[in-house]
Amino acid sequence: MLVSTCFFANNLFSQTLQLSGKVINSRNESLPAASILISPSSKTIITNAEGRYVVDLEIGVKYEFTISSVGYEQKRVTEIEVSKSLDNFLDIVLQESSNTNLETITTRSSPRKLESTNALLSIQKNNTALSSGLAADFIRRTPDKNTGEVLRRVSGASIQDNKFVIIRGLSDRYNAAFINGAALPSSEPDKKAFSFDIIPSSLIDNIIINKTATPDLTGEFAGGIVQIQTKDIPTSNQLMVGASVGFNTQSAFKDFTSNQRGSTDWLGFDNQRGLPSSYPLKTGDYERLSGAEKTNVSRDLKNPYNEVGSKAVPITNYNLTWANVKRYKNGMAVGSVLGVTYRSSKLLYDASRIFYEGQSSQVTVFDYNDAQNKYSVNWGGVANIAWSYKKHKIAFKNLFNQLFEDNYYTRTGTSEVIQDVVLRSSVLNQRSLYSAQLEGTHQFTSRNIKFNWNLNYAFNNKQQPDLRVQSYIKPIGASDPFSVNLRGNNTNRFFSGLTDNVFGYNASLSIPFDLGTNKQIFKIGGSSTARLRDFRATILGYDEPSNQSLALLPYNQIFSSPNINDAGGFLLNTDLQNPSDKYYGASILTAGFFMFDNKISDKLRLVWGSRFEYFEQFLKTNKIATDKAEVVNTDKFDFLPSVNLTYSVTNKANIRLAGSRTVARPEFREIANFAFFDFEQIASFSGNPELQRSAIINADARYEWYPKSGEVVSLGAFYKNFNDPIELRLVSSSTASRRQYQYQNAEKATLFGLEAEFRKSLSFLSSASWLENFYFNGNVSLIFSEVSLGNRDVDGNKLPATKRPLQGQSPYLINAGFQYDGPKGTNMSLLYNRIGQRLYLVGNEFIPDLYEQPRNLVDFQISQKVFDKKGEIRFTVSDIFNQYIGVYANNDKKLQYKEGTDWFYSKYKPGSTFTIGFNYNFDFKK
Repeated sequence: MLVSTCFFANNLFSQTLQLSGKVINSRNESLPAASILISPSSKTIITNAEGRYVVDLEIGVKYEFTISSVGYEQKRVTEIEVSKSLDNFLDIVLQESSNTNLETITTRSSPRKLESTNALLSIQKNNTALSSGLAADFIRRTPDKNTGEVLRRVSGASIQDNKFVIIRGLSDRYNAAFINGAALPSSEPDKKAFSFDIIPSSLIDNIIINKTATPDLTGEFAGGIVQIQTKDIPTSNQLMVGASVGFNTQSAFKDFTSNQRGSTDWLGFDNQRGLPSSYPLKTGDYERLSGAEKTNVSRDLKNPYNEVGSKAVPITNYNLTWANVKRYKNGMAVGSVLGVTYRSSKLLYDASRIFYEGQSSQVTVFDYNDAQNKYSVNWGGVANIAWSYKKHKIAFKNLFNQLFEDNYYTRTGTSEVIQDVVLRSSVLNQRSLYSAQLEGTHQFTSRNIKFNWNLNYAFNNKQQPDLRVQSYIKPIGASDPFSVNLRGNNTNRFFSGLTDNVFGYNASLSIPFDLGTNKQIFKIGGSSTARLRDFRATILGYDEPSNQSLALLPYNQIFSSPNINDAGGFLLNTDLQNPSDKYYGASILTAGFFMFDNKISDKLRLVWGSRFEYFEQFLKTNKIATDKAEVVNTDKFDFLPSVNLTYSVTNKANIRLAGSRTVARPEFREIANFAFFDFEQIASFSGNPELQRSAIINADARYEWYPKSGEVVSLGAFYKNFNDPIELRLVSSSTASRRQYQYQNAEKATLFGLEAEFRKSLSFLSSASWLENFYFNGNVSLIFSEVSLGNRDVDGNKLPATKRPLQGQSPYLINAGFQYDGPKGTNMSLLYNRIGQRLYLVGNEFIPDLYEQPRNLVDFQISQKVFDKKGEIRFTVSDIFNQYIGVYANNDKKLQYKEGTDWFYSKYKPGSTFTIGFNYNFDFKK
């Protein structure tokens, strides 16, 4: 009886927790089918196709792991234990064996903390390219809720508009984004950019930013390649829920104005603003209709100009993630990760806009104030499912995002010193993005040959249903009533639709071989990506009414149904429509590569090879003001060699050298002659069918030192030479009152930069244990760029070149912060970011360049784990200083803003945001 009671009590009070991790080698490659012998239980577990393992261990018991894999030195890790106060993750690094005999060589690593140090150092030190990255264990300790916030912590990277990544100060067109090995389609169809805020940080396995090229990755970049790996087979069954509410200091609970909201706007889909079905889409058909038919069509287009008032409710954010895994005794596992996020906001801004006749003139072209009301809904989902068995894994990964943004603003001010202006506009953008990958990883036992493949598809759809502009004018200072301005595009309705379909595959084969006593790897592979785009825009104006009293009606009555008729009233017209307002594009990128990863000695590693890319691009549209077709049909073969040399000075320090050739190709929008007038920028933007791709020569050098776990100090330099860089520049025929920007090639550009990175524990200040978890981190980049335009006179003779910074290039970048990771679940971070003045829009000899003003961005966050570390409370203050976001005209060519000489083209404050949130993890480990 006593024995049975003791036995029952022991089982009642004994508890277990899961320990999970990954076994990798010194090249950061996962080791599938590695054997882990656990003592004292004498249990053996086998890693899966990704080198991952999961095991239940008793709390309070210290274990020893013996890890072995064919071709690697056996390792023993001691003093392993699990606790509710620990993360319970352990990555293990095995060293390649140089012993050709069958005898076993065993290395010891004790205690467990030392092994964690080795794993962290390996991830940072042993990437094939010069890169910066964050592993899952580091991301878990940060307070960041999405990928955009995580990327701020990477050296040399910054985030623009809280979602677009800027690498080494280079704008979005010079960067590339990959998820799970497949290229991410641009989430912004008018430019090459991806909105990283749509991916929850809890779904990330790791992030790596390659700053130098390797043959196995795309050669289409100059700044960097962002590689995101999402989780597929989780370590345990979990349900994670979270919610937050944010209060913007200049928006929350204030009066909010918009047009009438649709019943499905909150879901991110419009259901009321589209063109009526009675409107004939074929160019010219509407003008051939009778007056009565035009009246019916004009009345079918809803009158949307009624304003409605509401309150700017706080910013809300919700997230739900479900992770599930089923493990079988034969080592097979099936796992899935499903996640949904939803965010909505109403934000208010007061923006000033002013422009003068010339660089030295004080004659005002316009002087406006915009009262902006921005409504936004953003929701997305991730659905990943994976199967793993021994050295094989197949996964199906899906990402969907829906974005709905409506900026309703009222503009007041003066235009061309003769008119008072009142303008109302609703600028609505609706975007859907879907990305899917079917991928496989296979390792063949005989020679450890690895085969990786990926099939991928992406769909991108952007709609602008009824972008509305309505202008009223009167003589400046006059007592006359305002009347509607129907001239030009001052009052119009704009509709556009764009769809992108992208199909692709990639595959690679890694073959290890021996050269002397060192192991080498030869890698070969290929890929292909096909992209199809269809775009159509419709712009409608209104005829001047013969009954001029109608022009004096207020904005919410003027286009009501009784006033729309062919007997002196208003009718729609297509005077603003152009045959070039539609285009169809197709492109195919076919690539192949070979790469050698040579370990020349214990200290010297050489990764070299070449990539071959053949790019075909086709675009069909119509010439401006004609019905004649205009076709852009280009093809280009590029040979893109690269080399990365790493010399390990010590086991904690590296010297890296790298060189490569890369390219930057124009997007469809950049070569389409479609012109769009942006009322917010008060300028028009068009593509250029003559645009050429850019070729870039890159060189890098960096010294890295890793003093201890979690610490790094590095100093590097880089150089880039651009041939035919692509910029958005002012057309020479532009005037201050009619600015027209077009994508154009400069002749050449050079860029040179220095960057330093550090992350240091403050434990050296005192023996206090809490300082071990207090880190000061930061990175600084200094960048110098120069563009040569290669000017010519009317006879084609070459003139002295115009030289200035590269468009979009920041001269410096500063990231710094303090971070505290408390052992009891308390986390604090204070982050600082500043980006130097960058060329926003290029001017000419009469109209000044526009520069983005630097600002100090400071964020603070504190979080606390609660409920046995399953819950977390977060409090965040974003943009504490709330400094102006400004763009100024640079009149004296000295770049920095100078009061009295330069003047602000646009200026507004975004407000500070206070956010409180709660997350809870229902961890169903059993």
